[in-house]
Amino acid sequence: MTIHSSAGRPAGAAFGIVPSSPGEAPTSRCGASREVGPGCFVAGDPAGRRIILVHAASSESRAWTRLLRAVPAGQEWVAVPRPDPAPISGASRLRGTDPGVPAAALRPLLALRRSRKPLLIGCGSGVPVALRAVLDFPELVGGLLLIDPMTEEAARPGVFRRIAARILPPVVRDSAAELQAMAPVLDAVRVPVTLVQGKDVPDGFAGASFLEQRLTGCRTLTVVTVPGQQVLPAKHESAIRGALAALVASVERGGA
Repeated sequence: MTIHSSAGRPAGAAFGIVPSSPGEAPTSRCGASREVGPGCFVAGDPAGRRIILVHAASSESRAWTRLLRAVPAGQEWVAVPRPDPAPISGASRLRGTDPGVPAAALRPLLALRRSRKPLLIGCGSGVPVALRAVLDFPELVGGLLLIDPMTEEAARPGVFRRIAARILPPVVRDSAAELQAMAPVLDAVRVPVTLVQGKDVPDGFAGASFLEQRLTGCRTLTVVTVPGQQVLPAKHESAIRGALAALVASVERGGA
């Protein structure tokens, strides 16, 4: 692992988490993760700092639940699929779409706990959503962990097989196009940011370098690289946990 650093119906109901009071959402008790909605898993301390993982789709949810088996004390982890509107019939390719709609759906989950702000983890096509959320709700997000930025879902092994098994139309989002469309406003991100990606990113994928050049306003920017082309939750669990622990420590030093 290599690290280098420079110093009506509530939207949340889409996840099966319906707020019981403004800005808050009831979740599971401490212990093993619990699925509270389609592809939405919760684990940890219901009164702890909330860590929200936004991944590509419900079909990938269970791959990330491994991380929820051991949530650090004082934290609550929520894993949700990217909350896009229902796809149109048939195969489609969404290029440069505005991630503002799915980012808005995260708003009910951005709960402050004892004045501690939640952190957002974006993975793959969840990266643009996490970035858009911190731009739209800067006072409610303490930091960002961005995994496999600008990687298309089509490159992820097994995704289409799982989709086909469910007889769902394949929808491929172009995270690179979404991030490029957001480029002019990315310097407005002020929170600490950690980028995690594979060392051997294929040619044609700008990856973390694109964000490094544009996240010029964040308080700290850390880049973590792991062996391989992609970050896999089972293979790189320790690297992900380490990167998140360091990010939480950075956020706490800043008083958020």
